[in-house]
This record gives sequence, structure tokens and C-alpha cells, in this order.
Amino acid sequence: MTRAEREALSQRICNFYIDSANKSVKTTYGNSNDLPRSGRPLKLSDTKLQSIVKLVNNRTGVSQRKIAKKSHVHQSTISRNLRRRTSIHIRKRRIAPKMDSEDQEKRSQKNCGKLYRKLLSNCDLILDDEKFFKLNGDNVNCNRLFYSTNPATAPTDIKF
Repeated sequence: MTRAEREALSQRICNFYIDSANKSVKTTYGNSNDLPRSGRPLKLSDTKLQSIVKLVNNRTGVSQRKIAKKSHVHQSTISRNLRRRTSIHIRKRRIAPKMDSEDQEKRSQKNCGKLYRKLLSNCDLILDDEKFFKLNGDNVNCNRLFYSTNPATAPTDIKF
């Protein structure tokens, strides 16, 4: 129940007692407004939390510890607030779907037309057997997960 609903309910109850009292029965008096509650204040304000949501939404390689360090709070605070107060969920990146050989052939003809035509005209192609990889791929543990509010709207390079 929201604060406005609670205040409306308390006002209706007060009005009921006043109307049914006929000035001879015990009535309720006092303030019907919802008073502020005591309790521990939030560590992250709504604006700060929204900026964190924008920072992590549809991104890989984002560390809760680094965000916590910038926000001057503990990592568990970031985790708890993302889980309870937002619609952000951490998701596992999926393996890209494999393509059959016919599909790969069509893609190579379409995307590499010039190279493909040269290969058909008896040109020699020299290949290097060394493998290079970047540190932003799936081979790094922190890049195997991504944060997203809706995985259907996440870009394919983030999901796969």
C-alpha cells in the first residue's frame, strides 16, 4: 500500500467516525496524515541508483566492486540494491548459434565478394596459424555475465 493510499484510508476512517457519531458518540480526532517512519536511511539515493542502472544496463565486464568503490559503499550494498530496487538482473552470456556449411558459404560469398572472386581466379592465399585474442572476449571470467533489464532488447554482441 502506498503512502497516498494509507493517507486516504485513514481519512476515510476518521470521516466515518465523525459522520456516525451524531455528536454524542466517541469520535476520533487528530491528524490523519502519514507520519515519517523511523529506520535506517538508504545508503544509495534514487538518483544515484538510477545512474548505476544506466552504467550497468546491457554491459559486460562491469564489476560490482568497482562500482561500489566509486559510490563509496560496500559491494553487497550494490548487489542488494540492484536486486531489490531495480529490474536489473545478471544474466549468463549464451554461446552464439552454430551455422551450417551452406549458410557459411552464402555469408562468405555475400560479405567477402571481392576475396571470394579472387580465390576463384586461381589466386594463392597465405594463412597465418597464430591466434590473437583480446581481453574483452568471453575468455575472461568477468565477461561471461551481463546485466540487463530485458534480455530481448539487449544487443546480440552482449547476449552472445
